[in-house]
Amino acid sequence: MRKSVFRFKLFECSHARASMKIGVDAVLIGAWADTDCARRILDVGTGCGVIALMCAQRNAVANVTAIDIDADSVDEARDNFMASPWSSRLDARLEDFNGISEQKFDLIVSNPPYFDSGVYSPDSPRLVARHQNDLSPASLLRKGSCMLSSDGKIAIIVPSSRFEELCGVAASVGLRLTRAQFVRGHEAAPVKRVLMEFSRSGIAVSAASIPVLTLETHPGQPTEAHRRLCKDFYLKF
Repeated sequence: MRKSVFRFKLFECSHARASMKIGVDAVLIGAWADTDCARRILDVGTGCGVIALMCAQRNAVANVTAIDIDADSVDEARDNFMASPWSSRLDARLEDFNGISEQKFDLIVSNPPYFDSGVYSPDSPRLVARHQNDLSPASLLRKGSCMLSSDGKIAIIVPSSRFEELCGVAASVGLRLTRAQFVRGHEAAPVKRVLMEFSRSGIAVSAASIPVLTLETHPGQPTEAHRRLCKDFYLKF
């Protein structure tokens, strides 16, 4: 298997040309986001399209639109979609989230940019993909709040240090945190990421009640909770 192709149980995903490679964060949010009742899903900053593909696998009827500002990423996502079992329900578009028409989606999902070095270099696709000048988690919530169906949800994975800030941003646009999970690498590691789901309806959750997902018992050995979450995707699970 070529290193530029990541093989999952039901599909393969090339990530040679995309601005961001497939990583743990993308797989976690793709497996964790609530796709059950969604008919229209938007994957923002799709890269090679792995999150969109995971959503299409998990929901047998949803149409998934995947957007990115990087042309090479969109081209690669299209190729990955065409090679998948769900090509008829997947659409990759070269489009800026900040300029997208305010259509209604049942789920907006993203592994949004969080890298903020203070130095912006438009010559690096990876930095463009990760930089917050064009798409930050906060802007995703503000814009996304206007694009949700009545029971629609926004699901993101971000550094845990952004938790309080994003809860505040969500509240300012009429969204509430209805589900979340902190993530750490192993039992002794600090929490580094948080999976967050926002909607206009549902019961809000507090930080004190949020569970913690530990990824490994030791290097290369996933915990049972991690296996359960990602068992439909990783070959080794």
